[in-house]
Amino acid sequence: MSESVSVRSALKQHNGVIRLMEAHDPVSSDIVRNFQIQGNGFQGLWVSGLTQTTHLGIPDTEIITPLLRATLLAATLKSGSPGDRKLCAAFDADSGGDIPSIPALVRILNSMGVSMIVIEDKDLHAPGEKVNSLLPADGSQAQANPHEFARKIHTFIRETYGTEIMITARIESFNTRIVMDDPEEDAASVRNALADALSRAEIYTDAGADAVMIHSKSKDPDEVLEFIRAFRAKNPHIPVVVVPTTYSTTPRQTLIDAGANVIIYANHLMRAKIKGVHKVAKAQLEINPALFADNEEARASLDAQNYGSLLRVLKKMDFENGKNAEAMTFYVAAKQRAISSMARATLELLLGDKSGCEADSLMITVKDLLKINSYEVGQL
Repeated sequence: MSESVSVRSALKQHNGVIRLMEAHDPVSSDIVRNFQIQGNGFQGLWVSGLTQTTHLGIPDTEIITPLLRATLLAATLKSGSPGDRKLCAAFDADSGGDIPSIPALVRILNSMGVSMIVIEDKDLHAPGEKVNSLLPADGSQAQANPHEFARKIHTFIRETYGTEIMITARIESFNTRIVMDDPEEDAASVRNALADALSRAEIYTDAGADAVMIHSKSKDPDEVLEFIRAFRAKNPHIPVVVVPTTYSTTPRQTLIDAGANVIIYANHLMRAKIKGVHKVAKAQLEINPALFADNEEARASLDAQNYGSLLRVLKKMDFENGKNAEAMTFYVAAKQRAISSMARATLELLLGDKSGCEADSLMITVKDLLKINSYEVGQL
């Protein structure tokens, strides 16, 4: 993605507020790059760990390292055609990986034009231990020691010196807290999580973090809004990143007025893709149930309803001269049309003036995406 702008530049150009849209393959990145309504479009791409692993057909558990995921990005972050809009790009680096791999990770992402790396403060000790933040798994994932995490931030900052890359510390205090049955006890748990999040934000920014992301799986935005307002009181200029996946009914202007700078739609095109392709897949298989009988990975993707992975597999298959060639060609074409139609309809609603929650009906739920992602169907 050599023809790109940096997140810093995009923020300056757009009065301190930008919106990023998830992309997981060349088709989705091209749609984001080229879709506008009266000159209004998304300012950048978000490479989501959840949707990239769904595309690869593996669970979002950091079973593969952020470094390996970065090496697979070249096609997704390609620069597009001459004259296409220039976008910024941010990379979901999960825990950031181990310290020795950070220099290589930064070099690869910098060469691809990525200008924001987001690392989350979860406590991981081995591959496959990550629990997705949106899963209802209270207490199943602890947070990293904040001072140890600050040392990792400092390593990233050192490696990004002289580049346009911003290092963003993603704070998981609200998502790792244990939800209580008693309302008063739960309110106290939220207050404690807020205090912890603000304390961590201070430690992380003192370590050099260029921005902070506050994450919450609550359907109510209050946790996020209270954090932003308290953080803003002491830090008027450090960018704040939010991800309104679960609190999608919140008006964007409410987030902006509180002090949010970067709004990320973290998994929307994958959710729209799966919803759009489901009917096509079902109809074609009723006509030709043996279409994928000879490809184990395709069959597994189909059984898991992982149509994001299925499209990747189909592009690898050589079926031009094989059996079912005509049916397969028709299937792929119909699938691509369904993806394009649903993705564009989703982007149109998300670019509207309100919250964008109107697009929820065009996508599968996050819960369904997490279920689909939990099945390992890919062969890396």
